[in-house]
Amino acid sequence: MARSLVKGWIGLTAIVFASLTPSSQSLAQGEDIARAICYEISSDNLRELSAIINRHNLRLRNLYSSVRCNGYSMLQFAITAEAEDVGRMLTRSLPARMIQNDDVDGVPLLRWADATGYNSSPIVEAVRRRLGEI
Repeated sequence: MARSLVKGWIGLTAIVFASLTPSSQSLAQGEDIARAICYEISSDNLRELSAIINRHNLRLRNLYSSVRCNGYSMLQFAITAEAEDVGRMLTRSLPARMIQNDDVDGVPLLRWADATGYNSSPIVEAVRRRLGEI
């Protein structure tokens, strides 16, 4: 079951799966963490994003499958926000299979990027190089 959040002043939506945070207090904390992660991605603030992940002792792989920003995965959101530093870090740090299985409404990431005009993004180029390695 997912819970959707909207942070009005920055216009981000984050979805956090309840399985990550079992109690209502920890659910609220998880929502705050997801909001902060989406904000730092949109700001392309790699240092603070890493600090949030380390401060809460989180694993990027678990976050990647659980956090959604405006309905996108963290990598897709970095592409739309033109967050090059964060996007390149995600591309380097995530397993290639996880990136390859990333999709928007059933459309694979690279096909989505081509269809929406993000195919010339430096992040998409990094993803192409990364997926070319497997």
